[in-house]
Amino acid sequence: MITIFFFLPQILLGIFLGSILSILGSILVLRKKSFLGVTISQVISSVVAISLFFNFENPYLVFILVPLVVLPTLFLFQLNEMEDSVLAILFVSFTAFTQILLNFGGNVKNQIMASYYGDILTSQVKLNFVYILILFFSTLGFILIYPKLFFLSFDKEEFIARNNFNKRIEFIYYFIVILIITITINILGSYYSIAHLIIPSFIVLFFARSMKFLFLFSVLFSIISTISGFLISLFPVNYNGDEIYFPTSSSIILVMSIFSSIILIFHKLKKYFNF
Repeated sequence: MITIFFFLPQILLGIFLGSILSILGSILVLRKKSFLGVTISQVISSVVAISLFFNFENPYLVFILVPLVVLPTLFLFQLNEMEDSVLAILFVSFTAFTQILLNFGGNVKNQIMASYYGDILTSQVKLNFVYILILFFSTLGFILIYPKLFFLSFDKEEFIARNNFNKRIEFIYYFIVILIITITINILGSYYSIAHLIIPSFIVLFFARSMKFLFLFSVLFSIISTISGFLISLFPVNYNGDEIYFPTSSSIILVMSIFSSIILIFHKLKKYFNF
């Protein structure tokens, strides 16, 4: 029997990153830009694939490459009336490019697959001092810009009338999102980052009556889902005489989906039967 405490660092890391993503994602969901978050994750995964393909030895070079590629892409192609269409084009373009790199096989293929699905349970926790610094300053930066970001998100015209920093605030916010997603993809995978970025706040938004409520219960939803998914992946299932372990990140995502379905069904029933 696997000892749960042996994997405690991985569980805590997953909880920590998932909680940060759920808070950052609340802004995207409220601004109805969820697909933007999905596209950012895909573009970052493609940039990670590029760095792997060219065998860049410095593991931190990706934190320079990613913003250089993602930020100009976002601000050049975000057209108000056609934003979803442009994001869809970017998404499929970078996805196709990543698949082309996959055909080269070898270690690149393994690393790219890991960047999508994650493999934290079978690897050591890689949260080093540089990652800690990035997480600390990203969290601090979000706290500092949050009042203006909140104002910008809900009353953009009034904010622009009073301030001249709307692009700067959005730039800082997206830069923070990019850094956190990059770390998460390197450790837990792209799909894990997308799920925690979108699902918690989307579900909690049905019941939230304030931003504090939204942040608090999004984090709580993320924590419960992460712990449940980790526990499921720790214990094998017998299949044709073999012990099968479910992948950790995918287990967490499926748990989030199941919880979401239950909550949505309950919300619909409550609304329909008026109770």
